[in-house]
Amino acid sequence: MAHFDFAKLKDFAKMGFGKKVEDRIILKGMFHFRLYDADGNLKEEREVPNTITQLGDAWVADHLSDVGTALASHMAVGTATGGKSTASTTLQTEVARVALDSTTQGGGADDNDVIWVATFPAGTGTGALVEAAVLNNAAGGTMIVYTDYAVINKGAADSLVVTWTLTCGAS
Repeated sequence: MAHFDFAKLKDFAKMGFGKKVEDRIILKGMFHFRLYDADGNLKEEREVPNTITQLGDAWVADHLSDVGTALASHMAVGTATGGKSTASTTLQTEVARVALDSTTQGGGADDNDVIWVATFPAGTGTGALVEAAVLNNAAGGTMIVYTDYAVINKGAADSLVVTWTLTCGAS
């Protein structure tokens, strides 16, 4: 008589009959910006996917294990490309770093989204911007996510509002 393994049956039942088991820890992000002129008129709007850095992966793992790594606190923009490697730790040429306006978690079906918003006001981050990052410190720190993009020409009187969404898991 064959031995029946009730423990395996119990584990199978917990997964759900007929459900497909998938790895769910997938990180992906989207960089969305709105550029406004001095009068508050929308000049340009764009959305660009980003790169999750190796340090960003480790940062997420640290938070899952409660290691105590600093939370994301700042966003930076720069004027040089070429830092898109997942091993990158800084922007190629950072021209401005600002504190985040807000950090929220998406609600409802999007509760696996972390949403960071930052504003680069008039006179801050001026120039031909082509790269951006979210970091966990006012200077230095861990570059969590990075993106480069076609140039955003931010004039001295313009303001730039960036909404960066990091999605954890498949969706």
